[in-house]
Amino acid sequence: MSHPKNTTMPLVAQEALLTQAMPIFLTDVGNPESSLLQVCPGKPASEALFLASTLMNSTRGILERLTEGGMGANEIFAVRFLVESSTALVDASLQSVEFGNRQGGAQ
Repeated sequence: MSHPKNTTMPLVAQEALLTQAMPIFLTDVGNPESSLLQVCPGKPASEALFLASTLMNSTRGILERLTEGGMGANEIFAVRFLVESSTALVDASLQSVEFGNRQGGAQ
């Protein structure tokens, strides 16, 4: 009778899902090369999604306070930056969550 060989290789379902590079805050709209910051490729998607959730929660808190007292240019910029950062973190994780590391995320 034949026995299956033991392996230490993780199953595809066990592999960590990874981010892909994603620009944040473009200084020239439509030109990804103009970004000052980016999500780094090859980082755990779970960490990126957790950070995105934290940033979005912070944004909600800021907006609740600003609703009471009005918004200035600095507050508008801060909210925009938090939203753009959160969006980039989610977008950088999206393909690896959908397809695994075969078609998305850093290789």
